[in-house]
Amino acid sequence: MSNAIPNGIGTGDLMLDSALRKSLALVSTAQAFSLALDELGALDIPSASHGQIDQAQLKVIASLYLAYELESAGVIPVVEQLSGLGGRAGVPINLGKAADLIAAFWHDRHSRATADDRKEIFVRLFSREFDELMLNLCEALYKLDELPTNANYGGIAQQSRVRSAATRLLDAIIQGGGGMTVFMAQEIINGLKAALAILGHQDMKNAFGARDVWGTVAGIDRMTKTQRPDPRIFVREGRAGMTVLSWLAEAAPHLENVGILLVALDHPVIPAAVDWMEAALAIEEAGAIGNRRVANNSSRLAPTWAALAG
Repeated sequence: MSNAIPNGIGTGDLMLDSALRKSLALVSTAQAFSLALDELGALDIPSASHGQIDQAQLKVIASLYLAYELESAGVIPVVEQLSGLGGRAGVPINLGKAADLIAAFWHDRHSRATADDRKEIFVRLFSREFDELMLNLCEALYKLDELPTNANYGGIAQQSRVRSAATRLLDAIIQGGGGMTVFMAQEIINGLKAALAILGHQDMKNAFGARDVWGTVAGIDRMTKTQRPDPRIFVREGRAGMTVLSWLAEAAPHLENVGILLVALDHPVIPAAVDWMEAALAIEEAGAIGNRRVANNSSRLAPTWAALAG
Protein backbone atom coordinates (compact mmCIF):
# COMPACT_ATOMS: atom_id res chain seq x y z
CA MET A 1 0.00 0.00 0.00
CA SER A 2 1.27 3.44 -0.87
CA ASN A 3 1.71 5.93 1.97
CA ALA A 4 1.13 8.85 -0.37
CA ILE A 5 -1.80 11.17 0.15
CA PRO A 6 -3.72 11.31 -3.15
CA ASN A 7 -3.35 14.41 -5.29
CA GLY A 8 -6.34 16.68 -4.99
CA ILE A 9 -7.13 16.18 -1.31
CA GLY A 10 -5.93 19.69 -0.50
CA THR A 11 -7.37 19.52 2.99
CA GLY A 12 -5.67 22.65 4.23
CA ASP A 13 -5.54 20.70 7.48
CA LEU A 14 -1.94 19.82 8.25
CA MET A 15 -2.97 17.91 11.37
CA LEU A 16 -5.23 15.64 9.34
CA ASP A 17 -2.69 15.13 6.55
CA SER A 18 0.01 14.23 9.06
CA ALA A 19 -2.27 11.86 10.95
CA LEU A 20 -3.39 10.08 7.78
CA ARG A 21 0.20 9.63 6.60
CA LYS A 22 1.10 8.13 9.96
CA SER A 23 -1.93 5.87 9.79
CA LEU A 24 -0.95 4.63 6.34
CA ALA A 25 2.60 3.94 7.53
CA LEU A 26 1.36 1.96 10.53
CA VAL A 27 -0.86 -0.23 8.38
CA SER A 28 1.90 -0.79 5.82
CA THR A 29 4.39 -1.85 8.50
CA ALA A 30 1.94 -4.22 10.13
CA GLN A 31 0.83 -5.60 6.77
CA ALA A 32 4.43 -6.45 5.84
CA PHE A 33 4.89 -8.29 9.13
CA SER A 34 1.60 -10.17 8.65
CA LEU A 35 2.70 -11.32 5.18
CA ALA A 36 6.03 -12.50 6.60
CA LEU A 37 4.17 -14.61 9.16
CA ASP A 38 2.04 -16.12 6.40
CA GLU A 39 5.17 -17.22 4.55
CA LEU A 40 6.50 -18.92 7.68
CA GLY A 41 3.33 -20.95 8.09
CA ALA A 42 1.58 -21.74 11.35
CA LEU A 43 3.47 -20.53 14.39
CA ASP A 44 2.81 -21.45 17.99
CA ILE A 45 2.97 -18.00 19.61
CA PRO A 46 1.94 -17.82 23.28
CA SER A 47 -1.13 -15.61 23.56
CA ALA A 48 0.10 -14.05 26.80
CA SER A 49 3.26 -12.64 25.21
CA HIS A 50 3.48 -8.90 24.67
CA GLY A 51 5.99 -9.34 21.87
CA GLN A 52 6.26 -8.58 18.20
CA ILE A 53 2.95 -10.06 17.14
CA ASP A 54 1.21 -7.68 19.52
CA GLN A 55 3.23 -4.76 18.13
CA ALA A 56 2.13 -5.49 14.57
CA GLN A 57 -1.50 -5.81 15.58
CA LEU A 58 -1.38 -2.69 17.73
CA LYS A 59 0.01 -0.61 14.88
CA VAL A 60 -2.98 -1.59 12.80
CA ILE A 61 -5.37 -0.87 15.65
CA ALA A 62 -3.73 2.54 16.18
CA SER A 63 -4.52 3.40 12.56
CA LEU A 64 -8.06 2.08 12.96
CA TYR A 65 -8.55 4.36 15.95
CA LEU A 66 -7.93 7.37 13.72
CA ALA A 67 -10.38 5.89 11.19
CA TYR A 68 -12.93 5.43 13.98
CA GLU A 69 -12.73 9.11 14.89
CA LEU A 70 -12.84 10.22 11.24
CA GLU A 71 -16.01 8.13 10.91
CA SER A 72 -17.53 10.30 13.65
CA ALA A 73 -16.20 13.37 11.83
CA GLY A 74 -18.27 12.25 8.83
CA VAL A 75 -15.51 11.71 6.26
CA ILE A 76 -16.80 8.47 4.72
CA PRO A 77 -20.49 8.78 5.76
CA VAL A 78 -21.05 12.12 3.99
CA VAL A 79 -19.47 10.85 0.78
CA GLU A 80 -21.62 7.72 0.98
CA GLN A 81 -24.68 9.95 1.33
CA LEU A 82 -23.62 12.16 -1.56
CA SER A 83 -22.72 9.27 -3.86
CA GLY A 84 -26.07 7.65 -3.04
CA LEU A 85 -27.82 10.79 -4.21
CA GLY A 86 -25.64 10.88 -7.30
CA GLY A 87 -26.40 7.24 -8.01
CA ARG A 88 -30.07 8.22 -8.11
CA ALA A 89 -29.36 11.42 -10.08
CA GLY A 90 -30.48 13.48 -7.12
CA VAL A 91 -27.59 15.91 -6.41
CA PRO A 92 -29.14 19.37 -6.84
CA ILE A 93 -25.87 21.25 -7.48
CA ASN A 94 -23.12 21.18 -10.09
CA LEU A 95 -20.13 19.28 -8.72
CA GLY A 96 -17.93 19.79 -11.78
CA LYS A 97 -15.14 17.28 -12.34
CA ALA A 98 -15.62 15.92 -8.82
CA ALA A 99 -18.78 14.23 -10.11
CA ASP A 100 -16.61 11.59 -11.81
CA LEU A 101 -14.94 10.75 -8.48
CA ILE A 102 -18.32 10.50 -6.79
CA ALA A 103 -19.62 8.23 -9.54
CA ALA A 104 -16.56 5.99 -9.12
CA PHE A 105 -17.09 5.92 -5.35
CA TRP A 106 -20.70 4.81 -5.90
CA HIS A 107 -19.67 2.23 -8.49
CA ASP A 108 -17.08 0.68 -6.14
CA ARG A 109 -19.38 0.58 -3.11
CA HIS A 110 -19.68 -3.23 -3.15
CA SER A 111 -15.91 -3.75 -3.13
CA ARG A 112 -15.35 -1.49 -0.10
CA ALA A 113 -15.95 -1.91 3.62
CA THR A 114 -19.58 -0.99 4.25
CA ALA A 115 -20.90 1.17 7.07
CA ASP A 116 -21.94 -2.01 8.88
CA ASP A 117 -18.48 -3.55 8.35
CA ARG A 118 -16.83 -0.48 9.82
CA LYS A 119 -19.24 -0.29 12.73
CA GLU A 120 -18.65 -3.95 13.56
CA ILE A 121 -14.89 -3.64 13.81
CA PHE A 122 -15.03 -0.29 15.62
CA VAL A 123 -17.45 -1.64 18.24
CA ARG A 124 -15.32 -4.76 18.69
CA LEU A 125 -12.12 -2.76 19.19
CA PHE A 126 -13.26 0.45 20.86
CA SER A 127 -15.89 -0.57 23.39
CA ARG A 128 -16.74 1.30 26.56
CA GLU A 129 -14.05 -0.75 28.28
CA PHE A 130 -11.53 0.66 25.79
CA ASP A 131 -12.52 4.24 26.66
CA GLU A 132 -12.16 3.57 30.38
CA LEU A 133 -8.77 1.87 29.98
CA MET A 134 -7.57 4.54 27.56
CA LEU A 135 -8.54 7.23 30.04
CA ASN A 136 -6.66 5.38 32.80
CA LEU A 137 -3.52 5.23 30.67
CA CYS A 138 -3.73 8.87 29.60
CA GLU A 139 -4.22 9.97 33.21
CA ALA A 140 -1.25 7.88 34.30
CA LEU A 141 0.93 9.42 31.60
CA TYR A 142 -0.25 12.93 32.48
CA LYS A 143 0.55 12.37 36.18
CA LEU A 144 3.96 10.82 35.57
CA ASP A 145 5.72 13.85 37.06
CA GLU A 146 3.81 13.77 40.35
CA LEU A 147 6.21 13.52 43.32
CA PRO A 148 9.14 12.79 41.00
CA THR A 149 12.16 10.86 42.26
CA ASN A 150 13.95 11.17 38.93
CA ALA A 151 14.25 14.30 36.82
CA ASN A 152 13.94 12.35 33.57
CA TYR A 153 11.42 9.63 34.41
CA GLY A 154 9.33 10.95 37.30
CA GLY A 155 8.48 8.65 40.18
CA ILE A 156 8.82 4.88 40.42
CA ALA A 157 5.25 4.58 41.62
CA GLN A 158 4.06 6.67 38.67
CA GLN A 159 6.03 4.50 36.22
CA SER A 160 4.38 1.47 37.80
CA ARG A 161 0.96 3.04 37.34
CA VAL A 162 1.69 3.66 33.65
CA ARG A 163 2.86 0.04 33.25
CA SER A 164 -0.26 -1.33 34.92
CA ALA A 165 -2.62 0.87 32.85
CA ALA A 166 -0.75 0.05 29.63
CA THR A 167 -0.90 -3.68 30.31
CA ARG A 168 -4.63 -3.65 30.96
CA LEU A 169 -5.33 -1.64 27.81
CA LEU A 170 -3.06 -3.86 25.74
CA ASP A 171 -4.74 -7.04 26.93
CA ALA A 172 -8.20 -5.66 26.13
CA ILE A 173 -7.18 -4.49 22.67
CA ILE A 174 -5.53 -7.78 21.70
CA GLN A 175 -8.68 -9.66 22.72
CA GLY A 176 -10.73 -7.40 20.46
CA GLY A 177 -8.38 -7.78 17.49
CA GLY A 178 -8.41 -10.68 15.11
CA GLY A 179 -7.05 -12.15 11.92
CA MET A 180 -9.09 -9.79 9.72
CA THR A 181 -7.84 -6.63 11.43
CA VAL A 182 -5.02 -5.89 8.96
CA PHE A 183 -7.25 -6.52 5.95
CA MET A 184 -10.07 -4.41 7.33
CA ALA A 185 -7.68 -1.59 8.21
CA GLN A 186 -6.42 -1.52 4.64
CA GLU A 187 -9.98 -1.47 3.30
CA ILE A 188 -11.06 1.31 5.66
CA ILE A 189 -7.98 3.48 5.12
CA ASN A 190 -8.38 3.11 1.34
CA GLY A 191 -11.98 4.23 1.76
CA LEU A 192 -10.79 7.26 3.73
CA LYS A 193 -8.31 8.17 1.00
CA ALA A 194 -11.03 7.98 -1.65
CA ALA A 195 -13.47 10.01 0.45
CA LEU A 196 -10.90 12.70 1.25
CA ALA A 197 -9.96 12.97 -2.42
CA ILE A 198 -13.60 13.83 -3.11
CA LEU A 199 -14.13 16.18 -0.17
CA GLY A 200 -10.94 18.09 -0.90
CA HIS A 201 -11.50 18.43 -4.65
CA GLN A 202 -11.54 22.08 -5.65
CA ASP A 203 -14.81 21.72 -7.56
CA MET A 204 -16.41 20.25 -4.43
CA LYS A 205 -15.18 23.14 -2.31
CA ASN A 206 -16.44 25.60 -4.91
CA ALA A 207 -19.84 23.90 -5.04
CA PHE A 208 -20.33 24.18 -1.29
CA GLY A 209 -18.52 27.47 -0.75
CA ALA A 210 -15.92 25.71 1.40
CA ARG A 211 -12.30 26.49 2.10
CA ASP A 212 -11.32 23.01 3.25
CA VAL A 213 -12.53 19.43 3.71
CA TRP A 214 -14.54 20.33 6.80
CA GLY A 215 -16.35 23.12 5.01
CA THR A 216 -17.33 20.57 2.36
CA VAL A 217 -18.55 18.17 5.05
CA ALA A 218 -20.63 20.97 6.57
CA GLY A 219 -22.05 21.84 3.16
CA ILE A 220 -23.12 18.26 2.45
CA ASP A 221 -24.66 18.07 5.93
CA ARG A 222 -26.70 21.19 5.21
CA MET A 223 -27.87 19.77 1.89
CA THR A 224 -28.86 16.43 3.43
CA LYS A 225 -30.24 18.07 6.59
CA THR A 226 -27.77 16.18 8.79
CA GLN A 227 -26.67 17.66 12.11
CA ARG A 228 -23.04 17.11 12.99
CA PRO A 229 -20.69 18.83 15.48
CA ASP A 230 -17.39 20.40 14.48
CA PRO A 231 -15.45 17.44 13.04
CA ARG A 232 -12.10 18.86 14.10
CA ILE A 233 -12.59 17.69 17.67
CA PHE A 234 -12.82 14.11 16.44
CA VAL A 235 -9.68 14.57 14.34
CA ARG A 236 -7.90 15.90 17.40
CA GLU A 237 -8.96 12.95 19.54
CA GLY A 238 -8.14 10.48 16.77
CA ARG A 239 -4.69 11.87 16.15
CA ALA A 240 -3.85 11.94 19.87
CA GLY A 241 -5.25 8.46 20.44
CA MET A 242 -3.29 7.06 17.51
CA THR A 243 -0.10 8.51 19.01
CA VAL A 244 -0.83 6.92 22.39
CA LEU A 245 -1.60 3.54 20.82
CA SER A 246 1.52 3.73 18.64
CA TRP A 247 3.56 4.29 21.80
CA LEU A 248 1.80 1.32 23.38
CA ALA A 249 2.87 -0.83 20.44
CA GLU A 250 6.50 0.14 21.02
CA ALA A 251 6.22 -0.35 24.79
CA ALA A 252 4.49 -3.74 24.55
CA PRO A 253 7.66 -5.91 24.59
CA HIS A 254 8.86 -4.17 27.78
CA LEU A 255 5.70 -4.31 29.87
CA GLU A 256 6.64 -7.55 31.61
CA ASN A 257 10.14 -6.31 32.53
CA VAL A 258 9.58 -4.23 35.64
CA GLY A 259 13.24 -3.22 35.65
CA ILE A 260 12.77 -1.05 32.56
CA LEU A 261 11.44 2.49 32.84
CA LEU A 262 8.74 2.77 30.19
CA VAL A 263 8.57 6.44 29.30
CA ALA A 264 10.55 9.63 29.88
CA LEU A 265 8.94 12.90 30.92
CA ASP A 266 9.82 14.52 27.59
CA HIS A 267 8.25 11.78 25.43
CA PRO A 268 5.67 13.04 22.88
CA VAL A 269 3.13 10.51 24.15
CA ILE A 270 2.55 12.60 27.28
CA PRO A 271 1.21 15.74 25.52
CA ALA A 272 -0.73 13.38 23.23
CA ALA A 273 -2.35 11.82 26.30
CA VAL A 274 -3.35 15.26 27.57
CA ASP A 275 -4.67 16.15 24.11
CA TRP A 276 -6.78 12.99 24.05
CA MET A 277 -8.35 13.82 27.42
CA GLU A 278 -9.06 17.42 26.40
CA ALA A 279 -10.59 16.32 23.09
CA ALA A 280 -12.71 13.67 24.82
CA LEU A 281 -14.11 16.30 27.16
CA ALA A 282 -14.68 18.74 24.28
CA ILE A 283 -16.70 16.07 22.46
CA GLU A 284 -18.77 15.50 25.57
CA GLU A 285 -19.34 19.19 26.19
CA ALA A 286 -20.37 19.69 22.55
CA GLY A 287 -23.09 17.10 23.02
CA ALA A 288 -21.43 15.16 20.22
CA ILE A 289 -21.42 11.77 21.83
CA GLY A 290 -24.29 10.05 20.03
CA ASN A 291 -23.61 6.37 20.66
CA ARG A 292 -20.01 7.01 21.70
CA ARG A 293 -19.19 5.42 25.04
CA VAL A 294 -17.00 8.23 26.35
CA ALA A 295 -20.18 9.95 27.60
CA ASN A 296 -20.41 7.25 30.23
CA ASN A 297 -17.07 8.41 31.62
CA SER A 298 -18.16 12.00 32.23
CA SER A 299 -17.83 11.77 36.00
CA ARG A 300 -14.19 10.82 35.57
CA LEU A 301 -13.37 13.22 32.76
CA ALA A 302 -14.58 16.27 34.63
CA PRO A 303 -12.10 16.00 37.56
CA THR A 304 -9.30 15.34 35.07
CA TRP A 305 -10.21 18.48 33.13
CA ALA A 306 -10.30 20.49 36.35
CA ALA A 307 -6.77 19.32 37.13
CA LEU A 308 -5.59 20.29 33.64
CA ALA A 309 -7.23 23.69 33.78
CA GLY A 310 -5.80 24.36 37.21
